[in-house]
Amino acid sequence: MSEQHYDANQGAVPPPPAPSQSPTPPPAPSPQNVVAPAVAVPQAGVTFTPMSDKSRRRIKRIVVGVVALVVLGVVTTVALAIANWTRTPEAQVRQYLDLLADGKASAATAMVDPGLPNDQRGFLSDEVMASSSARIEVEDVTVDDAEHSKERVVTATMRLDGERFTRSFRVSAAKNTFGLLKNWKIQDAMVARVDVQADNVTHFSIGGEKMSVATLKEAPSSSIVLYPGVYTFTPEETGEYIDAAPKTISVKAATGYDSSYYGGTVELKGTYNDKMAAAALDAAAALTNSCATVPGNIDTACPSAVQSRTLALLQVKTMPTAMKATTDEGGVYTGEATFTTQGMESWEKQRDVTSRVTATVKTDKDGKLELDASGKPQFEVRFGY
Repeated sequence: MSEQHYDANQGAVPPPPAPSQSPTPPPAPSPQNVVAPAVAVPQAGVTFTPMSDKSRRRIKRIVVGVVALVVLGVVTTVALAIANWTRTPEAQVRQYLDLLADGKASAATAMVDPGLPNDQRGFLSDEVMASSSARIEVEDVTVDDAEHSKERVVTATMRLDGERFTRSFRVSAAKNTFGLLKNWKIQDAMVARVDVQADNVTHFSIGGEKMSVATLKEAPSSSIVLYPGVYTFTPEETGEYIDAAPKTISVKAATGYDSSYYGGTVELKGTYNDKMAAAALDAAAALTNSCATVPGNIDTACPSAVQSRTLALLQVKTMPTAMKATTDEGGVYTGEATFTTQGMESWEKQRDVTSRVTATVKTDKDGKLELDASGKPQFEVRFGY
């Protein structure tokens, strides 16, 4: 029987081929299915993945930041050391003295309070110091050896108007700024008191700052307070009948710590001038004429020889021609007048009566001239022997 199968669907199907003695080689793989063999890579330690640009930039920023912080720390430390090197007790005193040397009174007062009431600070101003003809020149500033003490003594050597002097300051440690910067406070302002004595002067000024002598007299102390300098005291409001010359004084300060140091005395003296003498003559003439008339002659200011109601003759023979100021008391002027009188009785003869007339300037309680409505000075005038 033949080796043939029958398939109901496809009909006869030839039989499979007989097996061979040698195997049939497998079909060659298609090119797309060929995989190249892996190349063997020798293992030589840890393998690093290349760093990305973003990581490099981040590390660079960190390094720069660290370096900047280190530099900032060094700069801050150096700056702090330099700052504290300039914030010493002697540096504080020198700064204060430099302000006074430059005439910066307001800044000096703000730096070291003189401890005075407001009504005594009027002459501690920039304008007053600007008017001074000389101010301090700082030569040297030294501090004591107590380096770790909170209380130091600083001594300054200065000149004023060519004269050398020294002054000591107490300086104490103050609260640090930001806890790091040292601060020192000067305890004693460098001021001095100057007494003012005035005669026939009611007001004076220094650098445009004016004060009444009456106000000064009413104060607890008849003195003003000034910073060191050479100052000119100018009499004010003297009017046309008084001459008063300015006075200049060199004001230093205490060598120790006393802020109420006595810096000297200024005497302002007003002198009545020729206009006052002429006014006194007018007043004497007015009284003379009054005493030569009835009933003016009855006034007690007239000579006693003319004080009579029974005179047949009363007249002025000579008027006062000049009034001289007395040397023992200011504001007093004297002259002479002569009257001719005769009584009512027949046996009484004419006679001349010469009498001295005195005119004394009138002033108020503050020493200010009393003037009439026309602005002329007033006098107390009377006759006497």
